[in-house]
Amino acid sequence: MKLNLTNIGAMRLVLLTLVVLSLPLVVFADMEPEGIGVLTAYIVPALVVLFFFVLMLDALMNRVFMIEQPPEIQQVKRQRMWLDLAAAGGIVVVWGTYFRTLMQL
Repeated sequence: MKLNLTNIGAMRLVLLTLVVLSLPLVVFADMEPEGIGVLTAYIVPALVVLFFFVLMLDALMNRVFMIEQPPEIQQVKRQRMWLDLAAAGGIVVVWGTYFRTLMQL
């Protein structure tokens, strides 16, 4: 199965790009919330949670809309679903440790 960016869709591609851009910001999540630290300490962690739920919803909807479709449409929707799940898995792996430390405080 070949990855075709036109099949992904513009909004989904923007969402996946924002998720990828937010992953390395976990390093700066413990900055003092002053100046740019407000972005990395408050805004990005909140957005990551929203991204996770949007990715899960999109994966679910792709799976639902895959039912009773021809194989070529199923292939596109399956590709979208797995991209969403991979991005959500990246969030869990990268940001999960940070959120786990917050729960232990």
